[in-house]
Amino acid sequence: MSDGTAAIRGYRLVVPREWRKIPVQRGTDQAVKALLDEAFARHGRDQVAQYRRELEGRLRGMIAQARQNAGVDLYLPFGRAEHNLPASFLISYAEFGKPEAPDPRTVLAEVLAQSPGGESLELDGTPAVRTERLYAADPARDVPYPSRRVEYVLPVPGTADSWLVASFSTFGAGDPDDPTARLLCALFDAIMSTFRWHPARPEGPADPSEAVGAAARPLGTS
Repeated sequence: MSDGTAAIRGYRLVVPREWRKIPVQRGTDQAVKALLDEAFARHGRDQVAQYRRELEGRLRGMIAQARQNAGVDLYLPFGRAEHNLPASFLISYAEFGKPEAPDPRTVLAEVLAQSPGGESLELDGTPAVRTERLYAADPARDVPYPSRRVEYVLPVPGTADSWLVASFSTFGAGDPDDPTARLLCALFDAIMSTFRWHPARPEGPADPSEAVGAAARPLGTS
């Protein structure tokens, strides 16, 4: 149940300059178009029309999957093609709203008990659990490669039974247990160390839908 903590409007993260955020629930089309325009800015439309369609198709597939997972914001590394990182992460928000929901720390303890290698920590004063696992490829679910995944699970302060999950996935340099995969997981941990809640506006209570909105500020910007 709500503990009297001020309502939360959203969250903030500091991400590396090369990463882009695609909102999954609102403004998705505009974000995808902007990303594609940036990707192919140095080429004429006729030259890259096929590649643009292929990339848009992949992005739309990822976005559709993110929506199925209660996704709010999808983050992708976006540099020159030869330097793109084999990784992504998704911020998801689930609002159950059960009046008699168990204490969040009890839920987190259960998650931890079922997650070998998991650890308890705090993000901006909120208790959380971090897990890290290897997953096999699953072509039937359009997952062609094995992956290493890191997840942070934490309750949303000031709500009866709402949760935020940050899920990172990488297949490394071809092996989810290789040094590249581990280095990218460390990068994600560094990103999550900057996590902060964004409080609701003082003039009124937060719209629950706004609690899933994100404000991300790339490194090196004001």
